[in-house]
Amino acid sequence: MLLALLIAGKMLMGTGGDRPNREEKICGKQHFWRDKKEEMGYRLQYSLLDGHARILDKNNIRKATGTMSAMEEKFERLVSGSFLKPGDVIGVSRALYDHYGIYIGDGKVIHYADKTKDFGRNVSIYETDLKEFTEGSQDYFVLHFPKAGGPPRKIRSSTNFDKNPREQTGVFDFLFKAKYKLFSPEETIERAKSRLGEKSYNFAKNNCEHFALWCKTGISFSRQVDMVLSI
Repeated sequence: MLLALLIAGKMLMGTGGDRPNREEKICGKQHFWRDKKEEMGYRLQYSLLDGHARILDKNNIRKATGTMSAMEEKFERLVSGSFLKPGDVIGVSRALYDHYGIYIGDGKVIHYADKTKDFGRNVSIYETDLKEFTEGSQDYFVLHFPKAGGPPRKIRSSTNFDKNPREQTGVFDFLFKAKYKLFSPEETIERAKSRLGEKSYNFAKNNCEHFALWCKTGISFSRQVDMVLSI
């Protein structure tokens, strides 16, 4: 029975990152869970069965679940009281695609888009406010780059969602093989600002995702384009 649970857990965690979570109260004895960190009413726990992690609040409500690397970062963001950090690669899931940018602090984002919508005749790299970038949505994400390397994963601002739109699993292999370098938050912002005003948008070669990943890693890459071309 224990082996079956372990195998099931490994399969469940295969997608990595910040997994879909429905906020619910955790009751009863939790024999296979141990606390790793506790701060500001939040507890970061790990499973003795497969090592994956979860975050509980002071009322024992599960706020997130996923890989330890992703949960450690989400825990730090939750206890800090501010989900976003300057230099983040930020994204929001639209109906059919993800739109990306660089968060530069003070509620501002630099992204590649038209002034009134993501696509249009006058697409350029410009600075806008977070509300305009997300189109008022409270559910957006940042890319988490594991310290040990490997593909980045989404960490969503929401702690209660049924599915993880267009999860990154297995589609950032190019970045992984390239052993990308991460620029510091300050360098990432400076790189984003250095391209302000650019009007060389190209869906296949120079879109919003190419831009955001270039700012953070130096590699111009689009998971979404790669997926379309692989069909």
